[in-house]
Amino acid sequence: MNSQSENYNEQLNLAENLINQQEEDQSNRDKFSRLTKEEIIEAAESLIQTADVKSAYENLLLLKEIYEKHSADEKPAQIQEWIAAGNDPKDFVPSNDELKSKLHDIFNRFHKLREEEKKRAEEEKLANLKEKQAILVKIKALVDTEETENTLAELRELMRSWKEVRTIPKEYHDALASEYRLLIEKYYDNLSIFNELKDLDREKNLEIKIELIKKVEALKEEGSMRKAIVTLNKYHEDWKNAGPVRREISEEIWTRFKAASDLIIDRIKQQRAELDAKRQVNLEKKLLLVEKSETAITALPETTSDWQKLGKELDSYFEEWKKIGPVPSQNNEEIWARFQGVRNTYYTARKNYFKDLNKNKADNLKLKEALCEKAEALKDSEEFMKTSDKLKELQEQWKKIGPVPDEHNQPIWNRFRAAFDHFFERRNAFFDERKKQESGAVQAREAIITLLQELSIEGAEISFEKLKNIQNDWNNAGFVSGKRFHSLNNKYQKIIDPLFQKLREENKQDRVKNVKNYVEGMKNSADGQSKLKFEERKLRDLIKKIEDEISTIDNNKSFFQLSKNADSVLKQFDEKIRKLQDQKERLLAELNVYKQSKS
Repeated sequence: MNSQSENYNEQLNLAENLINQQEEDQSNRDKFSRLTKEEIIEAAESLIQTADVKSAYENLLLLKEIYEKHSADEKPAQIQEWIAAGNDPKDFVPSNDELKSKLHDIFNRFHKLREEEKKRAEEEKLANLKEKQAILVKIKALVDTEETENTLAELRELMRSWKEVRTIPKEYHDALASEYRLLIEKYYDNLSIFNELKDLDREKNLEIKIELIKKVEALKEEGSMRKAIVTLNKYHEDWKNAGPVRREISEEIWTRFKAASDLIIDRIKQQRAELDAKRQVNLEKKLLLVEKSETAITALPETTSDWQKLGKELDSYFEEWKKIGPVPSQNNEEIWARFQGVRNTYYTARKNYFKDLNKNKADNLKLKEALCEKAEALKDSEEFMKTSDKLKELQEQWKKIGPVPDEHNQPIWNRFRAAFDHFFERRNAFFDERKKQESGAVQAREAIITLLQELSIEGAEISFEKLKNIQNDWNNAGFVSGKRFHSLNNKYQKIIDPLFQKLREENKQDRVKNVKNYVEGMKNSADGQSKLKFEERKLRDLIKKIEDEISTIDNNKSFFQLSKNADSVLKQFDEKIRKLQDQKERLLAELNVYKQSKS
């Protein structure tokens, strides 16, 4: 049972973590939002000495966030006052914010106090650890000594002392608790002469644990979940320190205690899940506002009126932001940093805009005139695909150039746009015409494929000259684009390649037949055998020469594999090798005729 109680710590820790992860209630956020900047500083000062350091830090972050929102809200009015006083907006410099310096100082002091508190807490935990270790040594001595009338009273006093010593370093907690439990149980198991006292003591322990069960059951009425989990942790610590009860009811009493605890933990988990769901929805709403804001400043304005319009748009997003509740704590700083970052980017860019408004307009005009000249030089180009890419590059360059003097703004844009319109009208007309021509080219190629299919029929009359003419017709049939061309070309190649192969075979057979007749005539002539040997030697020399040439080309291929036009060059090499192989096969067939003439 006690072992189960120790394992149950994980459930308690989980519930406590869920509570600790919660930020301040929305009521706190609403309360702080109503404070002036001076009142925010006072509230921050009051948090310095707060005992609950974690809660104080969360409230400090919330106060800082609201202070920054106040500052952002005040900035447009400050700029207007600056302009109203006759100043140039480009020279605006925010006034020194002494309150912000105070807030920064409070944060520094708080961090220092936090470090001191953490150090003191760690020292206290180590002192408590030593004290509990000393108590264990004394309990072990009691367990190992002979029983007397005073040993049980001494043990009870040590148990009371153990209970009074509170927090120790977490990494030692389970080991010390386990050793304490084993020593207490061992002591009670060894009691022999004081059985009556032992039973009485276990009955008292039972009364303590029953009372703890009642207290835990009462916690379900507690409104504050933070208070409930802290109290529940205390009751579990008291349970561990209460000592053993009779073995026959040990499991039952623990089960009742655990069941009451589970109700509290389940309630905490349920509330946390509901709160997480609401905060996740809030996160999605705020993320949408961030994305809208980021999109709004993607292309910064080029006129004063557009800057004002953009400022009003961002202010409207800010008003929506303030109406949305809190987001998950792990996302709070990041999402606010993104949103505030957009606003900072806007104010910085607007300040720079007014500062440089007139400074670079003349230079910008020259840059845009140069782009107009480049666009006009390209507007009559026939290389439509490449020129389209170049004009897009000019557009990107144009976007990066700032404003020009107002009197030149529309004329320079009209000039730039006119070059684009001229080119793209020509390009569209070209592709429309090519599309019409393509329809005729498809029909012409399909007719060629039909003709080749007819020539593939057995008995059809074909010749190299006829196939060469068909090849010329195919190459001059007109443009066909994309997949349609590949489909037609595959059909064409599958038919014409076998026809050429057929003619080559027939030609090869005719050549062999002619060679046979030539050899027969030579055999019957004067000095025929000598002539045959001479011809055979010539054929062998030719074959050897072809083989050497093929080998040389193969070696040369390796030098061009990494060159810029490797594919084109390698195709030429492969085609030359193919022709040499065909020639070699023809010569081998002739050589075979000479060999057979000897038999």
